[in-house]
Amino acid sequence: MKNKVSPLWKIKQLTTKIGIYQHGKLNLPDPQKGYALEDQARALIIAHAFKEKNLEKIYLNYIKKAQTPNGLLYHYFYEDKGGFCDKELSGEKKSSIQEAYGITLWALLKTKNFRKDPFKKIVNNLKNHARSWTSPRAIAAALLGMASLSYNDPLEEKFLEKLHLLFEKTAQEDWKWFENYLVYANAIIPWALWEENLKKERPNSLSIAEKSTIFLIETCQIKGIPAPIGNKNWFQKGQEKPFYDQQPIDAAYMVCLLEKAYQKTKNKFYLVWAKKWWKWFWGENIQKKSLIDKNFACFDALTENGVNLNQGAESNICFLMAYLAAKRLKIEK
Repeated sequence: MKNKVSPLWKIKQLTTKIGIYQHGKLNLPDPQKGYALEDQARALIIAHAFKEKNLEKIYLNYIKKAQTPNGLLYHYFYEDKGGFCDKELSGEKKSSIQEAYGITLWALLKTKNFRKDPFKKIVNNLKNHARSWTSPRAIAAALLGMASLSYNDPLEEKFLEKLHLLFEKTAQEDWKWFENYLVYANAIIPWALWEENLKKERPNSLSIAEKSTIFLIETCQIKGIPAPIGNKNWFQKGQEKPFYDQQPIDAAYMVCLLEKAYQKTKNKFYLVWAKKWWKWFWGENIQKKSLIDKNFACFDALTENGVNLNQGAESNICFLMAYLAAKRLKIEK
């Protein structure tokens, strides 16, 4: 994993004094697409991991300024269209507000900023809102933050129960999953269960973590080659599985999931697959194309025609999450 360019070069290029831009146009930022809350939150996790205090301040400041009159957070910010708003103006499908809030909770808890004002208030407001959440990805993201707490939050227990019930309701012999479909960021759900087991010993979650992880490994591959679910139609149970476009967030979250599974079990099967999913970025995918350029920046997708040459925030932040996990596992590309 040696490289001449700083791993944070792309993140810094996408970041202004306001925050990190949501999208790129080829290898440059795309200001017209604005900023998204979840990108600031994930970027905060990365900046904290790299001890980049200046970047942390930018992303924290964005979250602080994004507060709404009702104590929650605006989803987007557009420099040329009046500032903060809840509407996606780019016309592209984005994650739900629940997921943006879940990722924000994860970031503020993981980086210990929940102890400071005004973030303490923000966290409390988000937790109150979270009691009605139905998105398993939002719940899982919040759990990744709550697992780092030294105590068991009552909401944490409720979230674990919700994931258990989703699995018990949906899982069948040939479909060990929480929903009747696979879409994006699937691995964050079992990742959160492994994290809870590592930090707090959750015996009721362990079997579900194992079954759903094996299901993802077996489902998201083609003859032993990692293959994230394509985002063109996603994968509905019982229907044809789409192969394109494959997104870096899915490969990155798989590396992070498998790191935790290996840490908990010491089963080398998980380590082998963590290596395979890490190498997906470097060309060991069904197109045999690297998604990483000479500047250590990540392209946005693996497509039928090669790679999507845009380089946005989500792809690059999530790639760095995988990079850090691979470093901890001493995996080389």
